[in-house]
Amino acid sequence: MRPARPVKTMKMPLPRPFQVVGAVALLIVAVYAAGWVLIQVGAMVSQVLIPIVVGVLLAALLMPTQLLFNHKLRLPRYVSAAVTVVGVVAIIGGIVYFAGRSIGKGIGDVVASLQEVLDQAEKWLATGPLGIDHEQLKGLFSQGREWLSANTSTLSSGALNATSSVGTVLVGVFLALIVALFILAEGDRLFSFMIMVFPDPTRTKVRETIRRSWVTLGSWARTQVVVSAVDAVGIGIGAAILGLPFVIPMIVITFLLCFIPLFGAFLSGAMFVLVALLFKGSIAALIMIGVVIAVQQLESNVLQPLLMGKAVNLHPLVVLLGVTTGTYLLGLTGALLTVPILAAVNAGYKYWVGRDPFPGLSAGGSALAGSPRTLAPRRKAAKLPKMVGGVTPQWIEHDREAEAAAPSVAEED
Repeated sequence: MRPARPVKTMKMPLPRPFQVVGAVALLIVAVYAAGWVLIQVGAMVSQVLIPIVVGVLLAALLMPTQLLFNHKLRLPRYVSAAVTVVGVVAIIGGIVYFAGRSIGKGIGDVVASLQEVLDQAEKWLATGPLGIDHEQLKGLFSQGREWLSANTSTLSSGALNATSSVGTVLVGVFLALIVALFILAEGDRLFSFMIMVFPDPTRTKVRETIRRSWVTLGSWARTQVVVSAVDAVGIGIGAAILGLPFVIPMIVITFLLCFIPLFGAFLSGAMFVLVALLFKGSIAALIMIGVVIAVQQLESNVLQPLLMGKAVNLHPLVVLLGVTTGTYLLGLTGALLTVPILAAVNAGYKYWVGRDPFPGLSAGGSALAGSPRTLAPRRKAAKLPKMVGGVTPQWIEHDREAEAAAPSVAEED
């Protein structure tokens, strides 16, 4: 009996469009899965990972001071780093102390002002379109007091949770300072040790990629400090001229809020306007709006382009989506850290694919002491065509070629 012949099956190859769609779908699934794993791991170690990132940013900010003590004054590495970190802690502590004293001295004015606002609100509710009589208002206030008494234990537990959160924050701050201290003192050794795991052909490219990212981080940190200080002090001077209370605490809060891209400036300006409205009236609030707009236009149109140049070259839509995503995942911390991380990754990616954002580094420039304006190509960004639809792949390629051909200051020197 003859064995049965195997049945031949006809393999029909998928059409090319289906293959492309399938490959893209698999890529999206793989990226999503990798992102999900990173988010889960990051959430588990966030209390350690976030202080490390903050410490790296702090070291990038303070590196010029470290170089001043170590290179110019010839102090030892760790002495220079310790003086730098302790100096920053002393400055921040002094600012917080004076801001707290200002709040403590003016707390009575706040209570009186709030009482006046409540009285005006009560009169408006009684005589306004709602027509609520005094007996109903007294009933509402008595209900509020009863609710407060009934929920005292809940508020107390919330205060305890806040205290424990403050303890966690203090531990994170201490860890960030230690990380910054070691990076300032021997960051070159740590950096070299990490890239030694790569083989020789790749090691140089990894090193140069990280150097570009470091220039971007340092530029962002130093520029953001200057811009935030100008915003806070400029608006604070306007508030002092108007005679607003709590100018020093509001300056400190504005300085911190300005580190949040897009939203921080709006929130800080709204805070000043609201205080002006409550304490000085509508005319003062309108004047305060003008001061806020003038100062913020100065920093966004003059200071940031002058100091930062193309070091943080991110599209506003990318910044908006990044800040929104970071806020959703990590809250306020995500809003603060998203832009510098995206900018550093963007700079490293550009170098890796052959579009060096800082060609001056290849010409002998320093990643520690070099300014991003001297390391970047000396060429202004090309203006978009006036007509919508004028940007094509060819236009982008031509713009990139022109940027790559432009020399930097370091190359000219």
